[in-house]
Amino acid sequence: MYATDENLDKLTRCYETERWDEGLCLSQSLLKQFPHDGRVWELSGLLFRELTSFKLAQSALETATTLIPLSDRAQLALADCYLHFDQRQLAEEMFQFLHEKENTSPQLRAAVRSRLQKLSDRAHQREYQDQAEVPRPQLTAEHHYNLAHSMGFLGYPPECVEQEILRAIELAPDCLEYRIGLAGFLSQIHRAEEGYQYVASLSLREISRLECECCLERLVKVFHAGGDHRRLLACMDRVEEVKRAQRKRKCVNNDEE
Repeated sequence: MYATDENLDKLTRCYETERWDEGLCLSQSLLKQFPHDGRVWELSGLLFRELTSFKLAQSALETATTLIPLSDRAQLALADCYLHFDQRQLAEEMFQFLHEKENTSPQLRAAVRSRLQKLSDRAHQREYQDQAEVPRPQLTAEHHYNLAHSMGFLGYPPECVEQEILRAIELAPDCLEYRIGLAGFLSQIHRAEEGYQYVASLSLREISRLECECCLERLVKVFHAGGDHRRLLACMDRVEEVKRAQRKRKCVNNDEE
């Protein structure tokens, strides 16, 4: 199965209008539904490239190459990734190919020419490597949190995922979602006791407002590991409330049908 043209157009618009957070969430959702759609992998790689997350970009774009021929702009993004990781010969070959290719858009040709010029000028080579050609955007806490989700989906090491969530928490220390997310993630990798520090101050009222059953079940493990029986019981009670609400909604939907 493949993503609809409507979904692809929406993801493309997110990329072209720099709506990074929306694009990351949509690409992750589409990849879960359509893991063999090279077009989604390509657009995901382009999003990661713009966010200068070169590891994710390279992984996504290389996956796309196994499924579809890459577009010119995706080839340029992949070459940028290779250059970033000091695979200069491979990057230069790709830049040269794009430069000599017929029907390349003027804008892309100019970008390729700029890269080739910098590569040929030894005085600028180190500067190019450090600055990666395109100015790095200022990533928000939500960017880092969404990147963490994408890293987890793509199978990156847990420490990489953890660092992205920690960065999100550093930028937005009052965001409950990020702290719960990190605690839950640590519980998944058998570090629930460590995760407790991030949710130890969670109030009973805040627990009563949580709607995600999976998050609550992970918090049960975290509070159990931390020996926090009051919050443990509150989470268990909330899990049952959420399940009852889900069953009720299901019954209503069945009656309507």
